[in-house]
Amino acid sequence: MKEKPVENFNAMNLAAQQNSGFPSQTNGKPANLPPKFWDEATQTVKLQELIDDYNSMAIRDENLIETHNRNMPESYDKYQINIPNELLDRDEELFKQFYEHGFTNDQAQFVYDLANERVIPVLDQLTVNFEAQKQLSKLINYFGGQERFDEVSRQLAAWAKQNLSTEVYDALGSTAEGVIALYKMMSSNEPILSKDNGYEGELSEQTLRKMMEDPRYWRDKDSAYINKITRGFEKLYPEK
Repeated sequence: MKEKPVENFNAMNLAAQQNSGFPSQTNGKPANLPPKFWDEATQTVKLQELIDDYNSMAIRDENLIETHNRNMPESYDKYQINIPNELLDRDEELFKQFYEHGFTNDQAQFVYDLANERVIPVLDQLTVNFEAQKQLSKLINYFGGQERFDEVSRQLAAWAKQNLSTEVYDALGSTAEGVIALYKMMSSNEPILSKDNGYEGELSEQTLRKMMEDPRYWRDKDSAYINKITRGFEKLYPEK
């Protein structure tokens, strides 16, 4: 049944205000009521504007909910995620939580992208620090303690500055084996010459230094190539 139009809107307005429970200020305006809903001339609440504004917000909220639900996958295993890093993978338990908390596919992708941007670099740095600490421990044990290693490090740095390029020194000094090879090079005044078919020409300190300038050593960190150079230094400077 269609309701009969209200003939006296102002009368309805006043009656509604009396029954609304709004706390009033001394000038008649309800406390916390936005000014746009208050008519100073009639000292009444603009009910129609208030109702229209409420309906507008309700429709907007309904549209947002509808759009969100439309972007939700049918089930947790339907998320289409671009895995941005090999250290990350599809985690079914995580996808279940995404689904239970109403994550759209875009929101789930954002979580993965954020992990790649903020978390992975931290893990990488932790890995680097751990490996550096492991290499340092090897050297401290090899040289018989921290104090002795500190002294050797100062000697190596001064010697390498005079005898090696920066690239070669940085590459060789990045591993415990490389530092030990540097120490053997520094400690010997006369390299031991020998023949080895695995090297170009005569095996010598000069030959090995030349090999260390190869990008496979200082840039690519080719493990087979590095081991070959290390074995060469071991042949030249065997431990006594």
